[in-house]
Amino acid sequence: MSVWGQAKREGAGQISGYTLSLAHNGTVEAAAFTQADRSSSGALFGKQLAPVLRQPLDRIIANPETIAGELCGPIRENYASYARDIANAARHLTALVEDMSDLEAVERPGFSTAQDDIELGDVARRAAGFLALTAADHRMTISLPDARTYVTAIAELRRVLQIMLNLITNAIRYSPDGTDVQVDVGAEDGFAYISVSDQGAGVDVDDHERIFAKFERLGRTGDGGSGLGLYISRRLARAMGGDLTIEAAKGGGAKFTLRLPQQLTLV
Repeated sequence: MSVWGQAKREGAGQISGYTLSLAHNGTVEAAAFTQADRSSSGALFGKQLAPVLRQPLDRIIANPETIAGELCGPIRENYASYARDIANAARHLTALVEDMSDLEAVERPGFSTAQDDIELGDVARRAAGFLALTAADHRMTISLPDARTYVTAIAELRRVLQIMLNLITNAIRYSPDGTDVQVDVGAEDGFAYISVSDQGAGVDVDDHERIFAKFERLGRTGDGGSGLGLYISRRLARAMGGDLTIEAAKGGGAKFTLRLPQQLTLV
């Protein structure tokens, strides 16, 4: 895959925009954008560049998976390993594209979320279901709230699920194999909450705010993260009228808590 760009210039020689081109398997796709696009919509990446990148990345993932799965016939094990590495690298790029698109969205002036009536135990079970295989690969369990616990909130279901997937994925990524990820729900001080606790190394108190900074990795490298997940998650939480915080978990791990406005019950 090849990617290249070219500046577009006005008559006076000033740069008025750019053209991004991407070539994959003999097919060339291009997206053009101007400075006006950037200043007026604030959605340059998400609206124009991300769609151009997603389709070839999906093909890059699919082709190596076909090879690694030996669907077209047996191959040497090292070739299958190379194919899996290619697919995993493409997945990482796809996740980065999604993060950049979300980043642009949450930083857009006037960004808002839907107000759905949701039940946090249901959100916890959905997120755990999506990540069950990932947890199993690390011999980890995701402990969920009692099914009889019922905690409602007003927030956008898709965005709350996005935050929970990020928090549980981080808990799995930064905790030792064979440990437990605990998800709890409840209500206090006029807010509903859902928390994720892990048994990892934890986060120093001095870094409790720093960890939510844009592109902040706290010195971690090579773990596949972009440093945007927690930043975007907190922006989403606050856009929904809540917040996302961190504290030490019992046993020394980290505990992230998402607080959301409670659903009002009319009598």
